[in-house]
Amino acid sequence: MPIKDGKRYCINHPNARMNRTGTLKALANVEGNAMEGTISPNSGLVVMPFVCEECGYLEMYVADKTQQDKTQQDKK
Repeated sequence: MPIKDGKRYCINHPNARMNRTGTLKALANVEGNAMEGTISPNSGLVVMPFVCEECGYLEMYVADKTQQDKTQQDKK
């Protein structure tokens, strides 16, 4: 997604800002195939999704662990 002045924009709508969802999400690994696979909750990635409000275009990036660690430490 294009970034202008530190703000993210949709690749389909150059003037539409991409908004980050309110919470981080998880992409878990699946063991097996699409029909009979099981989700492995002990594996995968924590991601930050960004969504275009106009068309629903979605991009995800691996969450910044440094920021997560800082947020968790601030709560202690």
